[in-house]
Amino acid sequence: MVGGVSTGALLANHALLGTPADDAQLVEMYTQIAKKDVHNERGIFSLAFGADSLSDTAPLRALIAKFITAETLKRVAAAYNDDGRFLFVGTTNIDYGQTWVWNMSLIAKDGDLALYRKVLLASASFPIVFPPVEIEGHLFVDGAARSNLVIPGTMGTQRPNPPLYGPGNLYLIDNGRVTEPPQALVRALGKIAATTISVMMEQSMQTALTRSYFGTKLNGYSFNMVSIPDSVNIGTDVLAFDPVQMRAAFDAGRALAKQDNPWKNIPPNSGDLPSWAFKAMVAPAPANASQ
Repeated sequence: MVGGVSTGALLANHALLGTPADDAQLVEMYTQIAKKDVHNERGIFSLAFGADSLSDTAPLRALIAKFITAETLKRVAAAYNDDGRFLFVGTTNIDYGQTWVWNMSLIAKDGDLALYRKVLLASASFPIVFPPVEIEGHLFVDGAARSNLVIPGTMGTQRPNPPLYGPGNLYLIDNGRVTEPPQALVRALGKIAATTISVMMEQSMQTALTRSYFGTKLNGYSFNMVSIPDSVNIGTDVLAFDPVQMRAAFDAGRALAKQDNPWKNIPPNSGDLPSWAFKAMVAPAPANASQ
């Protein structure tokens, strides 16, 4: 099972397929585009007359259409039919205030290219800055507005006992930094909106990592995570799409992938929970502990 949220939804699509050609597409997507290839900022008159976002995402729609073709859907469907591999994408339904997870494998199997592209666009539609995406009468925005991670089997309130698939491994890839260093904020509407939402999503990521850690431990899975090291300059503006910073992030990810074991087995503690809670999850229970 491969899952992704926001830009991670695009990453997940190619990670599921995993051929050298998909790797080459990821290189192009994340190192050879700039801000103009993703969104266009609206003018003051558009905002004054009721625009639903600060930017237009026509370039992003075109980018998704370029990389997600009918042939892509056939390959995703084949991965499901032949190998039993699933692809999931998370979005936020702002009508219901809920996280909606889409089974992209079944959408691909149905051959619904328009819906497939819409879900990817919705998952990456940064709220307020990017317009929401309408799907079957509902409005959707970036999945990270509610949950940065899509983890089948650990999100629900009920879990099978024993776990449905037995002992397993969970690998979480944060294609950013878990915490951002302090930085003075420019007093401009776009900057304030983007940075404020980034702070909210940073907290959302920390919460999601903690929840995922406890969920995997309760299910008997191993927890593994990796993120961009703090020393790598990827900036603090998630909407800058600066080619230099994106290249730095991509190269950092590639360097981590070449290490024997880049994974951490415990998430960083954001301070929401006492440190003993994390230690208790990995420490063996006393022999006389009550069941």
